[in-house]
Amino acid sequence: MKIEVKEISKRFGATLALDSVSLIIESGEIHTLVGENGAGKSTLGKIIAGVYQKDSGTILIDGQVVEYTTTYEALQRGITIIAQELSLVPARSVIENVFLGIEDTSGPFVARKKLRERFTKLVASSGIDINPDTPVGALRNGDQQKVEILRALARNSTTIVMDEPTARLSADETSALKHLIIDLKAKGHTIIFVSHFKQNF
Repeated sequence: MKIEVKEISKRFGATLALDSVSLIIESGEIHTLVGENGAGKSTLGKIIAGVYQKDSGTILIDGQVVEYTTTYEALQRGITIIAQELSLVPARSVIENVFLGIEDTSGPFVARKKLRERFTKLVASSGIDINPDTPVGALRNGDQQKVEILRALARNSTTIVMDEPTARLSADETSALKHLIIDLKAKGHTIIFVSHFKQNF
């Protein structure tokens, strides 16, 4: 899936966050948006993922002009975002967080056997191995990032915007995340990596 943004502008009150920005996101690649605070990199990532709406400009997917105004609509097109502040539920387990809102059910109950089967397949296809029963709040920051990625993949996301994903990570966790991102790229996923600093992959 190729994403093009053309002449995108966004204003927050008196602040012009983006001024006629154009960018091409090639499918199956890692793209880094790098800049200081206020440069507009996170704003652009959030517009691509449906968190914010552009004031002007055009978004094209595979050459077709698209309009979406919510993260759900972006997700329907295979685009999601992992925000700097993770959206996990600390008291719930890994597997509950991964499938939150998209659980298999049997009548009014969650079909836990089917969920475990889905989780096993997801781990096998992604290469992200993590204990499904661990409460997310007990995980290190790097492992919480893995849960967010599994959550995105469980929703069939092909393009993942990562907004400052290494901000809370140690050097070892950052290295592990980068290796995971490279592996996702090799599997055909597109990563938009938003950071204050130049990144090497």
